[in-house]
Amino acid sequence: MKRTYILAVAMVLAVAGYAQKKPKINKANSARENGDLVEAKSIIDAAIEHEKTKDDGKTWYYRGLIYATLDTTSNEQFSALAENALEEATEAFAKAEEIDPEGKNYYVSGEFGIPVLMEQQISNYYSHYYNKAVTAFQNSEFEEAVEAFENSYAIVPEDTNSYVNAAYAAHNGELYDDAVRNYRLAIDNGATSKDLYYNYVNILATAMGEKEKALEVIDEALEQFPADGPLSKNKVNILIELGKIDEAKGNLEDAIKSEPDNENLYFTLGVLYDELDNMEKANEAYKSAIEINPEHYESNFNYGVNLINSANEIIKESNNLGMSKADQKKAKELEPVIQEKLKEALPQWEHIHKIAPTDKTAIETLAYIYTQLKMYDKAEEMSEKLDNL
Repeated sequence: MKRTYILAVAMVLAVAGYAQKKPKINKANSARENGDLVEAKSIIDAAIEHEKTKDDGKTWYYRGLIYATLDTTSNEQFSALAENALEEATEAFAKAEEIDPEGKNYYVSGEFGIPVLMEQQISNYYSHYYNKAVTAFQNSEFEEAVEAFENSYAIVPEDTNSYVNAAYAAHNGELYDDAVRNYRLAIDNGATSKDLYYNYVNILATAMGEKEKALEVIDEALEQFPADGPLSKNKVNILIELGKIDEAKGNLEDAIKSEPDNENLYFTLGVLYDELDNMEKANEAYKSAIEINPEHYESNFNYGVNLINSANEIIKESNNLGMSKADQKKAKELEPVIQEKLKEALPQWEHIHKIAPTDKTAIETLAYIYTQLKMYDKAEEMSEKLDNL
């Protein structure tokens, strides 16, 4: 009995000694390179727990490589080894960078013995999903595209393209919850295009019926783009739909009292009156904005549009007249009124062209006015500018 007891103790000590044996992390990576992902995973899982390897940056670097390989392998037996391989891989790479930010030892030997750095490997990992997403998008497989773009930004969170494209893919696929989430992420992560706000607001207000939330997003966008016409117009339209037009008008008028030199407030008031079909009040607001800032493009443009629309309404009326003597008489009476309206609009559109020399709408409108006023040399000049755009 005594000898048996001693033997049992010896066996326990041997097992304990074996369990505490330091994992060979280089062997884990070699197993990965040789395609033995079962062994690679087994060694590296042990290494992150072992006292002598758990704080070694290279342990986490190799773990990132191994789990990235498990994540992207086409072998179902291997891919089944890890349930959240992408998450494990990205966390491991981040841990490796935390331990050694310079990461001079984070590389493997590639073709012809050329070192392949961790940064390059992460980039390749990112590209695997990004390219997969682009292909899915082009094939109108929007759900797959969204997932792959989201995997891309999980790997490289600072790349805004993946957030933006995930939002676009979801939007195209009418996956509105995914679209809203990714538009929000794109904006929060530094994407700056106004189109993101336009699309975000459109989904909230139209597809999802969340008009109050849409107003919050518009207000946020207007902080960055205070003179943006479509945003202001959207806001006014939503307020009208919500029955809050008087509240909106009151808020704007109070704001103008507090900031009488803020041209953007007058511009927004003009947009509000335009949406209420009160052109006279709208023009007053736009002119107030222009008095404060003569080069305020949006106010000048909207005022110019209203002026040319006034002329076009009379031109339309004249064109709809018949061939009777009464109609012909009426047409002659309208002709000087049309000319007067066009002459009133002309300096405004010339000013808009001066502010924005390459604005196509301004050039086209000037060409039209010059032609109507028989200023053919000027009209030809505008036509040449259009050709050179």
